[in-house]
Amino acid sequence: MQADWLPLMDLYILDVFKWHPQGSESIIDSFVTFPWVLILTSERYPLTSQLITENKIPEFDNLYLDFNGIIHNCSHPNDEDAHFRLSEEQIFTSIFAYVDHLFGKIKPKKLFFMAVDGVAPRAKMNQQRSRRFRSAKEAKEIREKAEAKGETLPEEKAFDSNCITPGTPFMARLSAQLRYFINKKITEDSNWRHVEVVLSGHEVPGEGEHKIMEYIRLSRAQPDYNPNVRHCLYGLDADLIMLGLLSHDPHFCLLREEVKFGPASRKKGNTSLESANFYLLHLCLMREYLDLEFRDIEPVLGFEYSLERVIDDFILLAVFVGNDFLPNLPDLHIHENGLERLFDVYKKVLPGLDGYINESGTINLRRLQVVLDEMAAWEQEVFEKEYADLNWYKGKQVKHMKEMEMGRKRSKLVLTQPQRVIFDKVKAFVMENRNESKRSTAKLTMRNEFAARERKFIGTLAEELHLGLRWDEFDEEDRSLVTWRFPGALVDEEGDGGQQNGHQEDEGEWEDVDEDEEDDEEGREAVERILKKYEKAHVADDDEDGGFDARHERSVKEKMDEWKRGYYQGKLEFSYDDPEEMGALAYRYVEGLQWVMHYYYSGVASWGWFYNYHYAPRISDLRGVDQMEFNFTLGRPFRPFEQLMGVLPVASKDHIPVAYQELMFKASSPILDFYPLEFEQDLNGKRQDWEAIVKIPFIDQERLLSAMESKEERLTPEEKQRNSFGTSTRFIFSHGEPKEYPSSLPGFFPPLYQCRCIMEPFDLPTLDGLHLVEGLRTGVLLGAEALAGFPSLNTLPHNALLGFHGVNVHGSESRNKSMVVHIQNPYENKKPQDIARDVVGQRTFIGWPFLQEGLVVAVSDSLFRYEKMAVVPGTPEKVISNPHAHHALGHWKGKAERIEEMYSKRSGVITGTVDVLLHVRPLKGLKRLETGALVKDYEGIDKEQEHAVQMTLSQVSSEDPRFLEREAPALSEEFPEGSKIFFLGEHAYGVAAQVSATTESTLSVILAFFPSDKAENDKFKAIVNSRQSGRYFPSFKVADMIGLSGRGLSKITSSFMVLTSDNQKNNLGLSLKFEAKGLKVIDYSRKEQRHWEFSEKAVDLLMEYKPRVAIAKASEILRVPDPDARVKEVKAWLKSKGVRDFEPVSLSCDQLTKGTVTDIEKLADSFTANKPTSAIKKAIVKGIPRQAVLKPAHAVYRLQTQHFSLGDRVTMVQDSGGVPLSVKGVVIGLNTNSMDIVWDVPFMAGTTLGDRCSQYRGSTVEFNMCLNLTNPQFVTSTSTQPKAQAPPMPPSNRWRGPPGAAQGPNSFRPPQAMSSRRSWFPGPWWLHAATTSTSRSSYGDAPVDGPVTGGRFRAGPNPNFVPRGGRGAFVRGRGGGGDFGGGGPAFRGRGVAPDFVRGRGMSTDFVPSPAFRGTGRGFAPVAADRGFSDRGRGAAGRGGRGGFRGRGGPIPTQSS
Repeated sequence: MQADWLPLMDLYILDVFKWHPQGSESIIDSFVTFPWVLILTSERYPLTSQLITENKIPEFDNLYLDFNGIIHNCSHPNDEDAHFRLSEEQIFTSIFAYVDHLFGKIKPKKLFFMAVDGVAPRAKMNQQRSRRFRSAKEAKEIREKAEAKGETLPEEKAFDSNCITPGTPFMARLSAQLRYFINKKITEDSNWRHVEVVLSGHEVPGEGEHKIMEYIRLSRAQPDYNPNVRHCLYGLDADLIMLGLLSHDPHFCLLREEVKFGPASRKKGNTSLESANFYLLHLCLMREYLDLEFRDIEPVLGFEYSLERVIDDFILLAVFVGNDFLPNLPDLHIHENGLERLFDVYKKVLPGLDGYINESGTINLRRLQVVLDEMAAWEQEVFEKEYADLNWYKGKQVKHMKEMEMGRKRSKLVLTQPQRVIFDKVKAFVMENRNESKRSTAKLTMRNEFAARERKFIGTLAEELHLGLRWDEFDEEDRSLVTWRFPGALVDEEGDGGQQNGHQEDEGEWEDVDEDEEDDEEGREAVERILKKYEKAHVADDDEDGGFDARHERSVKEKMDEWKRGYYQGKLEFSYDDPEEMGALAYRYVEGLQWVMHYYYSGVASWGWFYNYHYAPRISDLRGVDQMEFNFTLGRPFRPFEQLMGVLPVASKDHIPVAYQELMFKASSPILDFYPLEFEQDLNGKRQDWEAIVKIPFIDQERLLSAMESKEERLTPEEKQRNSFGTSTRFIFSHGEPKEYPSSLPGFFPPLYQCRCIMEPFDLPTLDGLHLVEGLRTGVLLGAEALAGFPSLNTLPHNALLGFHGVNVHGSESRNKSMVVHIQNPYENKKPQDIARDVVGQRTFIGWPFLQEGLVVAVSDSLFRYEKMAVVPGTPEKVISNPHAHHALGHWKGKAERIEEMYSKRSGVITGTVDVLLHVRPLKGLKRLETGALVKDYEGIDKEQEHAVQMTLSQVSSEDPRFLEREAPALSEEFPEGSKIFFLGEHAYGVAAQVSATTESTLSVILAFFPSDKAENDKFKAIVNSRQSGRYFPSFKVADMIGLSGRGLSKITSSFMVLTSDNQKNNLGLSLKFEAKGLKVIDYSRKEQRHWEFSEKAVDLLMEYKPRVAIAKASEILRVPDPDARVKEVKAWLKSKGVRDFEPVSLSCDQLTKGTVTDIEKLADSFTANKPTSAIKKAIVKGIPRQAVLKPAHAVYRLQTQHFSLGDRVTMVQDSGGVPLSVKGVVIGLNTNSMDIVWDVPFMAGTTLGDRCSQYRGSTVEFNMCLNLTNPQFVTSTSTQPKAQAPPMPPSNRWRGPPGAAQGPNSFRPPQAMSSRRSWFPGPWWLHAATTSTSRSSYGDAPVDGPVTGGRFRAGPNPNFVPRGGRGAFVRGRGGGGDFGGGGPAFRGRGVAPDFVRGRGMSTDFVPSPAFRGTGRGFAPVAADRGFSDRGRGAAGRGGRGGFRGRGGPIPTQSS
């Protein structure tokens, strides 16, 4: 039957959740359960995650990296491609780039701790072994599949991710590279110099995250510990959430890369690091959500409610759904709401206990048994679902059940025989102890062997009589008891003194108040009424076999026993009826729970302990837990090679010393059975292959060590060293004499000739009589009092309720429960005029709960906009109301509804009706005045935002110190002698310089430059201007060219959804334009004014596309005999053409073609190769104001309004991040918040920008990181006299008008709000050299800014310019290092090539500069900008007004 076809335009359908980070299942495999934990936390607690954007990143003291996730991401990002290869050099530089990118985002203030996995405890090695065996098997299958297709694979081996294991040669090499990298960063990057850097490498035993937690745990025990330390931990393991919570430090965030779901997870697009989104998971919010989750039980607890203890219990409960050390309990899966069910059990059970279950890492086994008994009820539910046919027995008893139900309806109450027995005992207990003097010590105990029906009856009866119940007491033989007591009665065991069943204050009818005999009598009468009600209750007759329920329970138990026999025999291969085996299994599992808690809270309890089963016992078989005892022996960790032999398969034998390899495959090997080539994988209720249980034999430690011992003597000295343990290393900046640090990769990385980093062993804090701190430290700030940047729900009045709300976090509405927060509106009864009077012109805090400062400029309601203004000049401002235009009334209502909807569906927050909006301009940051003062800078009118008044705050408890206004410091403090700066004078704009002296109001600086730079800048621009631009045609012309209606063209060039006969939606569109989102595809589409245009390339694509969909006009789409088959054909064709890989970008974005970029690189290489040292010019400029120079640290404040065009020449002006300081480049791409630059020379952090430039030559940077040399926009007078400065006027072909209105094909202006994306990374460019009087270069004929006397520039009238010559740079230093030298002509000594040396080991695209050739020391020239003319008359005004005025003829020159 032919399908009915329905074109569906612009529909987006989210698939079933799937996670494919980087397209690598082995990477997923490294991060157990993380996606499902993420879903749980973000759906149940929607506000916990925050997308990192500029000005919204908290300030952190410590940054910790769980490093192995980074290694996996950077070394094998595409395991599914059998052809994919990366060199080790590429892997190392990618790792460095990733680390620097994370550092640049977080910018820790005190500590940067990198922890690589060392040798793990045996309990973790089971999982490591399973993963590595599966990884090797999958790699083999991918390779064989490609070969079966006839594909020719590369000769070099694919990267084996199993080498990311402690003790392998790869890890040893990586460790050396990391040390080199840290030395380089501390030497060259200003942000790294003021932090303590710690590297705990693979040679230090312990998992990375647990080495980090051990540091935090021990630090918290120190008496001088700051309880408000701000922690940020990067990692993707689900365990990190638990570890962060159990630290009990509330200022704790987890940093992670965005995890995408559905179609977005499969979209390739721009995978560069700069384009990646990162999120912060705020554990302070997680703590508050957990408090909302569990605080409802506080009134019924018999002991003090403590959030810290609840968190400890939560961490224990989470282990039941599985972790790295224990399998999940059967049928308890996190993706099937396992944790939610555990929460329900916990809330039900805790009020009946006498305390919490997890006592700071020590499990109270008696209380745990009660929880397990309640959890056992699940098993029967699961069993009955799987074996629904068991209900046949109930079917036979329908009549009996109806009779009982009718009896209940008639007499209100029907008891079974066991219930009547229970009631009689309770009645006798009550009657015997009616005297108040007896009630305080009286108790009734019963053996706790009741069926579920009777347990429910007991709870109901106790509640009606207001009696206390305890389910966790035991008799002398340790048999479980149910204990009844009167309210207020003392507990007679162990002096606990806790109350029962939560009736601590509510004694109800049992109160005996002497002053009120009437009330006492009423209470007695109420009790008697209840007793009489139960006495009169009908008792249902049971059969000889105990009645229907008893028979049914016996039947279910018999069938369940059969079910269990199948589970244990099939999974664990032993009999359910073997009490010894069953007891050992249960004991081992509970022992594992205690081992995990010890590991989390106090460190490794036993290096050798492990869970020696592949599966967990069934919950109902965890009996006798309260009688178990555990004693762990610490032992010692495996040595690295012992772990390698214990976890690696034979396919990865190359990572193991040759001496041991034959043990893995030789027939005579005594441990050959440890290395099976084939093995079974069991999903065991999981959904993904990587979650499957790998059924391989466990390692027998004694056999393994015995076999290895005989081979140990054959190890080489290097291997013996690699098989030993090491210590962590501390790196700090040294202000003393620099030293040389050797290259870690000769021929690729250069030596660091001026290294200023000191390395020393790092020891963890010690206890020395101290004790680990449980719970919160004294003095910690919580909730609304927390430090700036750490959100809290408590900053607004609210209440919360758990329920189904359809929160949309991952693209589709959640089917699970969410904690829904209801905001209480304090402005509900306040008039808009009064609100405006209070808030307009004042700062406010928006974006709740992630607060950001803003300035209120107006208030509005559905009818009026309220602003403040002075009606009469000189009088106080008044609130003025202006009515909305007629068309704006609906617009206002729509905005208010969208705000309400966004909070509701995305955040699970009910704002209430939005009646009043605040119009707010967010704080952009600080701007630097010409005086040097820093003041707050708010966004302009184009960035004005509307916020519901009830969602804003007028003040906060903690201010962000980064955005506090500051007075101007003294010049000598702000610009100490030797500071690196950039000159902003008219005739040497952008030239790198160094401060030589300061006075109270002026600076003296030393410049160095190439006079040819100005002409070079023009040549780069000429390449761009002369490029052949592809032809674009308006859409109506394209429609005519391909023979299609305009409407049909519009449909197929965007998203075009069709519905097949199986109700599946398929996008058959070309996705070349997105009108609503304002997106285009570069080289295919663009929008001029209001009309779309398409390129010749797009037209060719359309010509091929049209016949495949049989389209002539919109109404005839896919009118073919077999449309389903045609859909498959079109989808295959779209994939073959790479259409689904097209990356839509903003309409304002643009980029140069690869051919043009190649021409730019060649021109840069030719300039670099032909710049002799003798061409460097130097000058000293005196008496200039502070605003005439740019300090690297000031770039973020001063360069916010720059605009750029393609082909603009730029220089890097920030001394932190990946691009070396003062290196020059050309703009080849303009993005919404950043630009792509191809730099003159390669550097370690460089990329290919998606294969658009040579390797290590490109990077994406923010607009305020570079100074535009082609179009100077901050030219400043060098005169100290005050002068009105007109704003820079852009050339006519530059961007003008409101944001987004680009005018001219190459024009672009960045939006005022900049993102925090940085380039990929390492090393500033300036290296060390000190200014001396004996080290000057020649000046040449060059007019320069500022007056000159005696060969040095100074301010004043009628100056003379007398250059003084000399040789070389400031000193003949050997370059390298973190100050001057080597970075450009001003700092050229013998320098170091920025990252690569001697022209060896580099890509063929790299053309060494003069400094790269020869000795390989010295930098490519970079610092100069504008050249000078050879006239001595000065070019910019007269002396004292910003020019450097001479006396007539050319200035004599000297050659060096």
